[in-house]
Amino acid sequence: MDEDEDRGIELRLHVKKQLRERMRAVRRTLPARARDARSAAASERVIALDAFVSARVVAVYVALRTELDPSAVVVAARAASKIVCAPRVDADENRLRLHRWDEADVLATGPLGLREPLAGAPEIDASEVDLVLVPALAIDERGHRLGYGAGYYDRLLPSLARATRVGIAFDFQLVPELPDTAGDERLDIVVTDKRAFTIDSGAARP
Repeated sequence: MDEDEDRGIELRLHVKKQLRERMRAVRRTLPARARDARSAAASERVIALDAFVSARVVAVYVALRTELDPSAVVVAARAASKIVCAPRVDADENRLRLHRWDEADVLATGPLGLREPLAGAPEIDASEVDLVLVPALAIDERGHRLGYGAGYYDRLLPSLARATRVGIAFDFQLVPELPDTAGDERLDIVVTDKRAFTIDSGAARP
């Protein structure tokens, strides 16, 4: 790797850091009532997707603080007798594992402050997941997403070989183009409170 390439990588990482800070700040300005309404609108778009309707096993996330809350998707999935699972942080292996999350299940607070299924909840094999909701701080038109920087989803997604990857975010979190770096995983479908679109199949995956 030459010096110019090193500088390019450093610049992309710096831009990502700035974008994370900006998007967090913008999300914090959104009133709770508006956040709830926009979360509901985005969730309805997910529920209308053919990929959701046909899915038997759906992997979701539990919203943290100002994230878009996909809880309406969880309710709809359970009402349709789908299996719902959510990520649990495996701190020893620095990865996410998916565990079944039934309606009566209590969630625990994990090492990253995330609410997650209890350790005793049945683990779902990655090969069984048909659709996965992927949170993001920003998403671009090519299906690249900006996460929180720890790479958990970039390590999880390759294991979900059959799952449709649905990135979900507020519409203001869409940007024309994000700097991408090695190991970044792309999405198949992007859903916001105002739109839903499929990423070109020829460019959706590395």
